Amino acid sequence: MSNFVKELQSAAMEMPGETAVECEEPMTFSQLWSATDSFAGGLQDREITTGDRVAVHTSDPRSFLIAVYGTLRAGCVPVTLPACYENRAVRRVLSETEAKALVTDSSPIMSLLTSSEALRVAVTVDTDTRMGVSLSSLLEDGSMNGSNSRTGIDVVRRPDDAPGSIAYIDRDDAAYGGRADKEPLAVVHTHATLAAAATAGASLRREVTDSADGDRESHCSGLPLSNPIEFMYGANATLADGGRYHPIAEPDSETIRSLIVTADIDRTFLTPEQYRDLRASDLSTEEYDLTVVESTPTAIGGQSGDTGDADRLFGLPETGLTHRRTPDDIESGTIGTPLSDVRARVLERADGDELAVAGPALMDGYFERPALTDEATETLDEAHWIATGVPVQSRNDEIVLATESDAARAASTR
Repeated sequence: MSNFVKELQSAAMEMPGETAVECEEPMTFSQLWSATDSFAGGLQDREITTGDRVAVHTSDPRSFLIAVYGTLRAGCVPVTLPACYENRAVRRVLSETEAKALVTDSSPIMSLLTSSEALRVAVTVDTDTRMGVSLSSLLEDGSMNGSNSRTGIDVVRRPDDAPGSIAYIDRDDAAYGGRADKEPLAVVHTHATLAAAATAGASLRREVTDSADGDRESHCSGLPLSNPIEFMYGANATLADGGRYHPIAEPDSETIRSLIVTADIDRTFLTPEQYRDLRASDLSTEEYDLTVVESTPTAIGGQSGDTGDADRLFGLPETGLTHRRTPDDIESGTIGTPLSDVRARVLERADGDELAVAGPALMDGYFERPALTDEATETLDEAHWIATGVPVQSRNDEIVLATESDAARAASTR
């Protein structure tokens, strides 16, 4: 029995006064942990208990982290939604997951409340509170009992294979938003997966040889927290390891550039487009540890020189981060070097071979999509594999990206 936030608790107990989240309202580890206590208490006050689902639809990083970690602390399952989801998609998610609570910065929320029979409370973030309770009020009251003293909510233990998160994927992404039915799609991760991804994310950091903070890592990201890659390998990995997390609420190129230049940051995750914008500016990208993260099947590949000397990390919400790709890999078209404990292979398909991966941080499956889960997963050599949809072929014992002509030739021979 475990719960990922036990890792966060350890960091909070070891360095309560250190800054954990560096944003408009910075939070120390003690403040963050106290806020999760209040949030979990607020859920319990409303009889939202172990295994219940809590939808989190906010672009504010501070509120997002409090809500998700507080939900996990109560033994509930956070359901994260991309900020781009509009009310129609949010209503679909609430109905599909039967979420008991919703944390949102959407307005108005009346249609959300009336569309879900399971929903008990809407927690609003910087928006109209007439039909719900504000997050600030919940945090003020959530961990107080009748004697006006703290309840001290314990971390609710959960089995390693119990759902730890349900993460909906950005529908605007070409790889997922192009689905004919346009339905919201989510991946499910277990508590064991959350822990494995955080460990892997912490191992990706560079060596810190001389720092006033000792071994503390500082990480910021242009990826939204609703992206499972960023949440699991960025926020979770940094905070569980006692590092300082710099979320970027509005990741335009000028904001990212300003933060990178003015703050003491060891590692930064960027999308390929954000990195190209920074290279086009007067920022000397060679001076900073900038990592390009490819997190959709359509993003992998790139063009020679478009990331300069920066490495790329490739992964999907379904698989977690799986490969590190150097400029030489991009030049040669190879898939790159698998990360620790990750294996890769070529799956033969009728319409062209594709990349499959096995590792410790794979999704448990798509939420409420058994046919799609069966299509994407295979058990081979007693291992669980996820098909990525990335067209590849084996060449001289290396896995290389397939071109359209390669795929056409392969299909014609079958």
